[in-house]
Amino acid sequence: MNLYQNFYQYFIHPVVEYQYRYNIYNTFLYGLLFVIGFIIFYYLFVRNKKVIVDRYFLLNLIILTLIFIIPRVSMDLGYTARTYLLFTPLLELWILISFLPVLFLYKYRKYYLYILLVILILEIPIFIFGRPINLLPFLIFIILFSFLIYLSYIEKLFYLSIFGEIYEIIFSIISIYYFNLQSEHLLLNILIFQYNNPLLFYGLKLSLTLFIALYTKYHLNNDIKNVIYTMIFYLGFLPGLRASLIDILYEV
Repeated sequence: MNLYQNFYQYFIHPVVEYQYRYNIYNTFLYGLLFVIGFIIFYYLFVRNKKVIVDRYFLLNLIILTLIFIIPRVSMDLGYTARTYLLFTPLLELWILISFLPVLFLYKYRKYYLYILLVILILEIPIFIFGRPINLLPFLIFIILFSFLIYLSYIEKLFYLSIFGEIYEIIFSIISIYYFNLQSEHLLLNILIFQYNNPLLFYGLKLSLTLFIALYTKYHLNNDIKNVIYTMIFYLGFLPGLRASLIDILYEV
């Protein structure tokens, strides 16, 4: 196959044909783009003191992500029509574009948060009200999400980075063991196939998170610290948020 055919097979076809699965090629590319995005963010905004990773930065990021994940989960569960516009990487692109006001209109980030909260309040009845709710995942979500908001508000980024990973692990384990749902993690599916032990993947992932967070805490300066903490947090929080909402709304 030529270059275009390879690109279409591994990056375009899984999205436009609604057969989305991670493979080694798109997993590597999306991971690389994720890291590059945070590097650009650091050099353009944080290093030049144009943006500070503070409570309003974090809360905007969390609420904005929730706004986009709700319709994605509604689509995943078949409650709304499927559209490739909500698949990776387009989903993350819309989140990034919608987050730009926080970066370029930084002094108004507090007011942007109020706007996002209004959007979220209007969105919830559209996508969630009237759906069946699984009580146990919902109660766990309330507790963990509240703690996540608290850590963001008091700006404890070191703990937030680790908690984002723990958040994903808890809801992914519920998905796999309680609802018997398949994960989209490429490495996780390989480990399940080889060893039938998803806990091995999450143990390795959490260990790596702890290592990076601790190294960052003791060896890097504050500006780059906060960027890396945010990157680690979001790497767990984004898939974890989707898993948590699926666990809550999934019909048993």
